[in-house]
Amino acid sequence: MNKYIVTFLIVLTSLLTACGYRDYRYRNFSGISGQAVSGGGTKMTRPSASPSSDNGAVVVSGNGIHAASHVTAQMQTAEFWIGKTVSPDRVLMSQKDIGKLNNKMNETLPGNREAVYHDLSKYGEYIDGTALYDQISRQGKFEGSYYLGESEVTGAQWDSYRALCNLDAIVDSNKIRYGIVCSRADVRSLPVMDNITDTKGDTGHDILQNTALAVNEPVLILHASSDGKWFYVVANEYAGWTLQDRVGLCQNREMWTAAQKMEDFIVVTGDEISLPVSSADHGIRSSVYTMGTKLAIARESEYDAAMKQKNIFDNYVVRIPVRDEEGSLAYQTALIPLGRDVSHGYLDYTRGNVIRQAFKLLGNPYGWGGMAGGRDCSSMTRDIYLCFGFRLPRDASSQALIPAKGCVKLDGLSEKEKKNKLNSIQPGTILQMPGHVMIYLGCQDQRYYVISANGTFIPAGEEKQANTNYQTRLVTVNDLQVKSPSNNKTWREQIRTIVGIP
Repeated sequence: MNKYIVTFLIVLTSLLTACGYRDYRYRNFSGISGQAVSGGGTKMTRPSASPSSDNGAVVVSGNGIHAASHVTAQMQTAEFWIGKTVSPDRVLMSQKDIGKLNNKMNETLPGNREAVYHDLSKYGEYIDGTALYDQISRQGKFEGSYYLGESEVTGAQWDSYRALCNLDAIVDSNKIRYGIVCSRADVRSLPVMDNITDTKGDTGHDILQNTALAVNEPVLILHASSDGKWFYVVANEYAGWTLQDRVGLCQNREMWTAAQKMEDFIVVTGDEISLPVSSADHGIRSSVYTMGTKLAIARESEYDAAMKQKNIFDNYVVRIPVRDEEGSLAYQTALIPLGRDVSHGYLDYTRGNVIRQAFKLLGNPYGWGGMAGGRDCSSMTRDIYLCFGFRLPRDASSQALIPAKGCVKLDGLSEKEKKNKLNSIQPGTILQMPGHVMIYLGCQDQRYYVISANGTFIPAGEEKQANTNYQTRLVTVNDLQVKSPSNNKTWREQIRTIVGIP
């Protein structure tokens, strides 16, 4: 009989965990309370209200860190949510299984019109001129009013931008070149760096910005701008214009393929790392290596002359891709101290590790399409999952199409059925709604919490007010009762897909 009692208690504990009823010992945070205001901050109030009170008062840490409505200081830590996770350190997928899912995405997503995803291995040596012309010209078309600072972009300005696309140089059959990204590279719809927005003076948004590619990303080079400063490239996650000086050219496809094969490597697992100042001795251009970036560990035979003269202790010796004076791909060796936030090989794919990685980005500025070195919602989830070896699509809508067994569509379900689905998932799961993805953290006091890089929301419990600034543009923890200013609906109402991997 004892074994049946034990089994019953285990099942009961798992069910209660889904909505935060397990009894844990949390740290004792002394703090003050705050009512969330626009922009995701708080205005300070007397510390008498409870964290779950109807007026949205929250406890924040004693050093005055602001928080969204109903978010306590404990909730601003990874440990809190990991403590609410069943078996947080259980490995969910092996590297072999992750590789299989990557292959499945390569097979299914490129042909899906709703997905932005490219399988570079399927391209031949040439690309048809008509297809290339249509692709480039289509990306450069914008209808409506747009602004450069406070001034509206004129028709003549648009024409000058499009002229840089060099469409007249496209021939019937265009030879493809191969490259490796050597420093973080913006990918743009047009070959210009002008910040074009749909709102006057809004420098935090740019309609031309598509994404930002990390160091060591492979690209196919399909075309060049008329001023010789830009390549039109295709990467796994996007196609568009990137500055030529960010890309090292490979002599041939074989060299390009070899550059992607790393038998021994480290992965950047922190928000970002930079090389020590001494790396300048090796002629390496100053660069930032963002979360998920892979750097090959150099064999001793690959050390350059400067590295061979050093006594090396407590460092990884890595190969850094660089662009030489002729624009070709080359490598230099550099040191990465063991104290940097990196992993030798991929991290184990566990729910606990997903949460830990997400909280390393908490409070970071939001960057539309990766602009200004930031991340938007889907680049945040993609960078986190790169640390485990996944190659997720770039856009929020595309991530909802991942062909994983745990993906659940919520369209057509009743609110009760949606609630039951949310109650059944574990922290670390990706949630998708139109235009946004987030990482689920758990349920506390009947509220569902997420962490994400978000651009705007109406704080939970507030109604939309005219002429109020609801821009957040930060990585925040908040519950799903916040609303979208565009439609005044809660995020919970808009959840469309549970992106469960596996």
